[in-house]
Order: sequence, then structure tokens, then C-alpha cells
Amino acid sequence: MDLVAWWREGAHGWPVESIAIGTKLLLNLLLGMWQESRAELALARLKQLAAPKSWAMRDGALQTVPAAVLVPGDLVRVEAGDRVPADGVLRDSGLSADEATLTGESLPVDKAPGDEILSGTLIVRGRSFAEVTRTGPHSALGRLAEMLESAREEATPLERRLEAFCKCVAVWVLVLCTGLVLQGIITQGMGELGRVFLFAVALAVAAVPEGLPAILTLTLALGVERMAARRAVVRKLSAVEALGSVTAILTDKTGTITENKLEGLRDYAGPGEETELRNGVTLANDADGAAGDPLDCALLAYVEARGVDVKALRAALPRYSSVDFDSERKF
Repeated sequence: MDLVAWWREGAHGWPVESIAIGTKLLLNLLLGMWQESRAELALARLKQLAAPKSWAMRDGALQTVPAAVLVPGDLVRVEAGDRVPADGVLRDSGLSADEATLTGESLPVDKAPGDEILSGTLIVRGRSFAEVTRTGPHSALGRLAEMLESAREEATPLERRLEAFCKCVAVWVLVLCTGLVLQGIITQGMGELGRVFLFAVALAVAAVPEGLPAILTLTLALGVERMAARRAVVRKLSAVEALGSVTAILTDKTGTITENKLEGLRDYAGPGEETELRNGVTLANDADGAAGDPLDCALLAYVEARGVDVKALRAALPRYSSVDFDSERKF
């Protein structure tokens, strides 16, 4: 409107008001795009670091290949500590899988030959070959990702309040400006229509808070920066908007409030049995660092925290053979 009035007046000089308003809106847009592009870049880097790979049979030999190139019928090897790259069926032996990413259950699930393992789950015990049956969007993790992508985005509470506020301001400013123009025509006549219209436009520009979007974007961007300093990557500014109206959070505690892992607190062995207990916990343990059954990992961390040199003890008393537990042998 300000540009129209400036043009009707003969386009003399520079439309300073229009340039100022346009600059504010442009800066607001650029600031929002810059902040969201930084979040997208951070997420892209995280995806590159976490790009999954797997051992697959190629030309009669095992080769490390990206999980993205797997196809149904491929034979892949999975073992304790591996993330299952695609849905598949176990072939030669059983194992245990942590399915917390899909089901939220913290305890591992035993799998026998012929059972299905799902992409995204973590193998915590055993080693086996699996034949790939589903990949990409057809896998369990892919279907979950599609459900999340298809979720309908709703306006945040702040967006709804701003929309109602802007509608209210726009209606009252339009009514006021229309009334001023009509009153000016009645009192001044049609000859002063240009000056009356320019005055109404100036009033409208003064009444509309053009700086509000820029201030909101800057405030939300500062909130995103503070969250990033606390290692929380926010993809969209609207997430920060929604957090401002949160009064209660309902969430599954496993992996969110808790760390989804067991922890050993104390043992009940007598004074003379403490060393034997810790040695037994160390040697009769299939965990290898952070890879393994959650209970084995917790016991290993417990004895390490109490001064047991796990590597030295295992080197001094090596394991010569082992038989994996399964539901048939029950030992």
C-alpha cells in the first residue's frame, strides 16, 4: 500500500518506508532459513557418521558393504554389537536381539534359526547368518519412518495465537483506515483523496507491528542456539514454539528418561568370596566392552569399576570353547 501511494504521488524521492518494511521482512526470512539450514546440515552430518554398513556375501566371500545396497536374497552376517541392516531370517544359529528401538522393551529377545530379525534392532549375543527379506521402506524400520513422515503437521500454539492476533489487528486497521478515508472524502472532498489515502496508509503502517515477525524469529533462534549448546539439535523453529506451551510430557521412560541399560550396584558375597565372585563374573561373561547382553555388560562394568583388569584376567585364563545358550539345550 505504501508503494502504491508513493507511485500515485508521482514517485518522487525514495520510498523509505517501503524499503524499511521490505528489509525487515527479508531479514526475518533469511534468519529463519539460516537457522533451519544449520540444523539440517548438522543432521546431515550425523547421518553421514551413522551411515550403516554390514558384512554381506559377495562373490563367495564376506565383504563390507553399505546397508543401502542390500537387496532381498543377500546373505549377511550379524553378531553381538551389530545393528541389523535389514529385515531377514536367521539361517544357521540363534542369537539375542535388543528390539528397544521398535518396541521399547529393554530386555533382549531370543531368536532361533528360522526366526525373523528386524532392521534397526541390536544384536546383543551370538552370531549368525541371515537372509535379507525386506529392505528400505518395506522393512520394519522403513515402515516406521514412513508413518512418521506421513504424520500431519499441526499449527503450534504460538502460531495459532499469532494468527488470531494478526487477523484481529488486520480487521481493526482496515476498518479504521476505511473510516478515515470516508471521513476525509466527506470533509475535504475528492480533490484531497490522494493526501487522505496517504494518511490512512501511514496510519496502517504505524498500527501494524512489522517488527513482530523479526523479533519472534530472533527470539526463537536464540532458543535454538541455547538448546544446541546443550546438545539438543532442533530441526525446525516451530519445535521451540511448541515447547513454550508444554505443561506436561508423556513419554516412554526407556531410553528417554532412563539410559536403557542395567547397572550393578553391589554384591552380597562374603569377604572371602568377593575375589572369586568377581573373577567368575568376568570369565563367565560374553560381553566385549559395550557389546553384548545388557546383563553381561552391566556385570562387566561393575567389576571394572572395582579394579578388576578384565583384559589381563581373560588373557591369563582364556576360554577354550563355549556352547551358546538356546531354548532346546537350556544351558
